[in-house]
Amino acid sequence: MTTAILSPLLPLEGGFNLRDMGGYATGDGRTVRRGMLFRSGVMSLLTEADEAHLAGLGIATVCDLRRPGERRRDPTRWCEPAGVFYWSRDYTETSGALGEMLRGEVVTAAQMEAKMLGLYREILVDHAPSYRFLFERLAAGHVPLLFNCSAGKDRTGVAAALILSALGVPRETILADYLLTNDFADFARLLDGRQSAVSDLSSLDADVLRPLLAADAAYLAVAFDSLDRDHGGIDAYLAAIGVDASVKARLQEALLD
Repeated sequence: MTTAILSPLLPLEGGFNLRDMGGYATGDGRTVRRGMLFRSGVMSLLTEADEAHLAGLGIATVCDLRRPGERRRDPTRWCEPAGVFYWSRDYTETSGALGEMLRGEVVTAAQMEAKMLGLYREILVDHAPSYRFLFERLAAGHVPLLFNCSAGKDRTGVAAALILSALGVPRETILADYLLTNDFADFARLLDGRQSAVSDLSSLDADVLRPLLAADAAYLAVAFDSLDRDHGGIDAYLAAIGVDASVKARLQEALLD
């Protein structure tokens, strides 16, 4: 059974899918501590009041999972003035960048859905270096920590699934957290043609666009299936990026009540 969370979305005028991951119950009856883990989409639309609110949360680390071009177009500006450690990685892999999903001969909703399903296998490989660093910061106690991509659902969704798994949160709860993007990501605001890299998608047919922007249970299922089939299970994957049993125990001590 999932743990109900009261208003996980932060009260921000310009936030995009920016929410506290605290409040979820683990399999052994503990609870993810609130105010320690935050997940988000693009943060270039934050107002000054929003930025002040985030600074007041005491966030120690921001891990930006986006590619260089995404970061240039939609910069995260609040970290440096707030004295927050901001990390990003320059890479060329395209998995997770929504605009890149339009390249090639995608012309139907079924083709887009197939590309999205494949994406969730690629993310585990392409973004392993980013996930390794994210866990290193968590294990070293540089928290609270916020991680984000553009939509806050694919690269970020897999990162959230890995973190919650390491903390012992059941998969049905992890799925519920993943699906909250469908309630909280206001893509209409980003598709208005003015504000974000995602606005490039506005000319796409609505039926084709739908699977691209959705948080679909089938997508996350592919990631978990790939973990089991291609990586020896989630524990083996986590160990390969530096999260062995001792690190998991340290994370659980720091992030669970």
